[in-house]
Amino acid sequence: MPKPALVKAHSFYAAKVLADPRSRRARQELTTFAPDERAIQLCNIEAMEQIRRWKAEFRPDLVVPYATGNLGIDGGAIHAQGGAFRSRGLWYGVTFSCDVAEGAVTAFEFSVGAPIPEARWAEYNLVAGDPED
Repeated sequence: MPKPALVKAHSFYAAKVLADPRSRRARQELTTFAPDERAIQLCNIEAMEQIRRWKAEFRPDLVVPYATGNLGIDGGAIHAQGGAFRSRGLWYGVTFSCDVAEGAVTAFEFSVGAPIPEARWAEYNLVAGDPED
């Protein structure tokens, strides 16, 4: 099976998402996290927004960056080689690399993989459901 194409971001959206008044709670919670966890959460937010803007049929509402593989953290760089995201109640594979500096995403690239079969969701601790239901 061919490897999915890598999409390199030229604009970054996590800060804009967090600036929205509806994100007040998320902004507050981020300040309580250790630096690595804060970077992971910023990258998860970036991943959801990049995927949503890349293909309109995707409406990501949750990212698990270590669903099917390890998560690499090197300084402010996050490498999710076995991630997953939920969109409209289904899970899809995703890989991404994300750089964070001074609390902001400075580089991001990703590729979206195939849908993850529902029979494997429990194995990867992926939750069913969708807030849009």
